[in-house]
Amino acid sequence: MLNLILGKHLPSAGHIEAPSRVGYLPQDLGLKTDATIADVFGVSEILSAIESIEAGHYSEELLAVIGNDWDVEERTQPFIGALDIRRTIGTLSGGEAVSVALGAVFAQRPDLVLLDEPTNNLDSEAKDQLISMLRTSSIPAIVVSHDRDLLAHMDEIAELFNGRLRQFSGNYEDYRAAIAQEQEAAQQKVRDAKSTVKKEKQERAALQTNIARGAKQGKKNAINRKKSRIALGNDKVRAQMTAAKQTRIHEQNLAKAEESLDSAQRSVRKEAQVYIAVPPTHLAAGTKVLHLQLPANAESRSEFIMVGPEHLRIAGKNGSGKTTLINHILGADEDDGVDYVIDSVGYLRQRIEFDPQLTVMDTVAARLPALSQQELRDQLAQLLFHKDTVNQQMGQLSGGERFRVEFACNALAAPQLLILDEPTNNLDISTTQWLIDALATYNGALIVISHDDDFCNQIGIDHTITLTDAVNDDPQGGI
Repeated sequence: MLNLILGKHLPSAGHIEAPSRVGYLPQDLGLKTDATIADVFGVSEILSAIESIEAGHYSEELLAVIGNDWDVEERTQPFIGALDIRRTIGTLSGGEAVSVALGAVFAQRPDLVLLDEPTNNLDSEAKDQLISMLRTSSIPAIVVSHDRDLLAHMDEIAELFNGRLRQFSGNYEDYRAAIAQEQEAAQQKVRDAKSTVKKEKQERAALQTNIARGAKQGKKNAINRKKSRIALGNDKVRAQMTAAKQTRIHEQNLAKAEESLDSAQRSVRKEAQVYIAVPPTHLAAGTKVLHLQLPANAESRSEFIMVGPEHLRIAGKNGSGKTTLINHILGADEDDGVDYVIDSVGYLRQRIEFDPQLTVMDTVAARLPALSQQELRDQLAQLLFHKDTVNQQMGQLSGGERFRVEFACNALAAPQLLILDEPTNNLDISTTQWLIDALATYNGALIVISHDDDFCNQIGIDHTITLTDAVNDDPQGGI
């Protein structure tokens, strides 16, 4: 729908009216790691011209480039906070990169803003800044999001369901209340329709019984010759005509009742549910999983020892080095302060990338060679990849679909240690709940980076390592 508004796709029917100046934050930012923050804001040339003039290299051409934008750096600063406008994107965390891209969208002063999952990777402080920006900005915005905190601040909810777009006044809770009331009414209609169908079937059965009794009595009268042959014949004809008419009426009533039931059932939502059974890891309680020397900015401790199927949360602001620490765990050895006692580790990355040309089936089969094609199909079907959809190319999948493939590639291998880096990014609310349920059946050790407090509370956290101020390590894995 956003691509239709942007003019990237043409509608097959109808038409779309949109402003000519539309700001857009895509779900996948597509920022080059060697680009600077100034490049993202489109002010690099102006800054270079100002620096040249300040260095004594005056020219009319440089003045023309600057125009009235001598204060461009000061005007940009509110959107980037303490970040240096000359820093490259590759030195930012994932959350910092999102904040920069968001700032660039609003700094353009478009007539309309489209934001696709804007809170992905944002810490609570950055999320609050985004919410404040939306509330105070005079620019109307259309936001695609599954973030309940953000949805609580919306003025209106537009729901795309089964190919139909509906609008609801109020925020997400108001929308859920409206849907719940609507569905309760729909369920009552189904109950009433089922009762009517049952009644019509009972009346039809009673009619058939009466018709059979009448026919039996007619045979007795014929045998006993209580009436003349002509009278008996007339009675039989009348009885058959009456029975046929009554049967036809009851069949029509039953057909109407069943049609009403079918209509009522169609109005009840049947949302597709994701399900996958995570194989046992055979990690015994008390088994030493990981001995980790922590960075200097780790709050309250210098090392951490994970034992058995514990759940560890790594917390901290954007840029504090959370993803860097995960990359250190994954790529280091004992000399780097990391000691593994197990050898099976699964990692669900923050930035999920696959070969866009490979199919879903080829991708999962390459990562899980021990499973047969039928076993893979069965598991993928539970992840809503049915029939020919397993032959979709990875480049055609949404962020949530890519996450399901990534989860399958890791969880089905039954690793004894599973690492999740911002796992709820791109997930809708029902799939997030599925992930919570799936992790409840996972009996291995778990390390999770997440800004989603509700998610962490539901999966259960045994230990938390909090990273404080930003570190100087290169955190490119978080971009």
